[in-house]
Amino acid sequence: MKKNYILAIAVAVLMLGSEVAWAADVKFSGQFRPRLNFDSDATDTTTNTVAFDTRVRLNATANVNANTSVFLQFQSVGTWGTDYTGSGGTTGTRQSLGGGNDQASDQLDDVGFHQAFLTLKNLGGQAVDMKIGRQEVVIGGHRLFGHTGWTQGAETKDAIRLTHAAGNHSLGYTYIAGQNGDAIGSNDETNVHVNVITASTQGVMGGALEGIFTYTSDQSGAATAEDLQDWFTIGARQKGKLGGLDYRVEFYHQFGDAGTVAPHDMAVTGITNDGASVDRDAYMFGARLGKTFKNAKGSPSITLWYDSLSGQDDDDSAGGDWGAFDTMYDTGHKFYGFMDVFLSRTGANTGFYGLQDIALKTKMSPVPGWTLKADYHHFRTQTQISGSDADTVVAADGSIGATSMDEDLGSELDIVLVHKYDSNTKIVFGVSHYWTSTTFSQLNDGAGSLANDGSDSNGNDDADWGFIMIDTKF
Repeated sequence: MKKNYILAIAVAVLMLGSEVAWAADVKFSGQFRPRLNFDSDATDTTTNTVAFDTRVRLNATANVNANTSVFLQFQSVGTWGTDYTGSGGTTGTRQSLGGGNDQASDQLDDVGFHQAFLTLKNLGGQAVDMKIGRQEVVIGGHRLFGHTGWTQGAETKDAIRLTHAAGNHSLGYTYIAGQNGDAIGSNDETNVHVNVITASTQGVMGGALEGIFTYTSDQSGAATAEDLQDWFTIGARQKGKLGGLDYRVEFYHQFGDAGTVAPHDMAVTGITNDGASVDRDAYMFGARLGKTFKNAKGSPSITLWYDSLSGQDDDDSAGGDWGAFDTMYDTGHKFYGFMDVFLSRTGANTGFYGLQDIALKTKMSPVPGWTLKADYHHFRTQTQISGSDADTVVAADGSIGATSMDEDLGSELDIVLVHKYDSNTKIVFGVSHYWTSTTFSQLNDGAGSLANDGSDSNGNDDADWGFIMIDTKF
């Protein structure tokens, strides 16, 4: 009798839970993405590495009613067999061998919210939707704001987004709390606020024209390191299809404060180390033109690609300007080669001399269920450092050990094979090779970070990288 009573209660609870979930329209989904990485960087003094990392996500979407919904995304990321540091400096373990003092490995505590936001449609009875909370912010094809989806942790922002759409037009405003030092009971003004205004019109030249304006208020720096900065980015992006060709053209200009740029002062006129700012004057231009041959076997496609990010030169320094373009919160892996040697948003990986990326990208499906991609990139500095355009800047740059360099930063080949295993799972294989140059070794230590000890002869090896990844979504 007692057993039947308990069973009846359990069934009632289950039915009640199902009824609540149905009433709130709660849906669950998720992702499991393990990836094995092989890495041989361009420094001949380091050993090759093999690492197995994994992303696990569980999503819950609750459509509360016609105008209100909540999205929660739990995420756990990590590398197999390694320790980790959690919030507040607390440490845990992912090591399979056990915890501290040879105890069981029961200290794992790495699951948190990757995204958690509320969406309100028709805000205040108007044709405006609001999304508030931690969320992935993607604008303009990931160029300035992206989720860096290749990295297992990806990127999210604490943000408020307002969008209005009517006909073929849309307007948007995004506020991002980059950093807030105004804790309760204190006000140290170490704040970073980012404001973004976007406008888009469909049906322009076979596609969409999108404009963007950003205002960044950066008060995070100490007086000895960085001036308080107010700076801006304005630009436009046109993407579409004309005459059977896919195309994209975009241009962005940055102006406002740049702060100090020490220790790489680059001979900027009027620069000091006490927080006095210089002016920002930088730009970025990108273009892509592609063709897909749908009637050919495998539907092959070919794309020509060019990006140019401005860098520092003698004219900039003489005028008291900072000319290196800041890519902000872009998804660099999508643009500048899969080996990720040019991810620094400030341009540090090229010594602040800018970046040109001349690329040829191909794609085809050799057999059903399989896709083969091959991309070739040739990288160069945007500043002509081999001529007279940067003699003064190069001579003043303490991060390198030469007074003259060539613009050649090397080349990269990326090959990716994607197999659609089933409707939920794909298996991805990838290999990449980087042909380094003398200039690359001058500016980097071989692993993509700026060298501080002058010319680095150990960073002139070619580099290789490969991966095998399983991506299951449900």
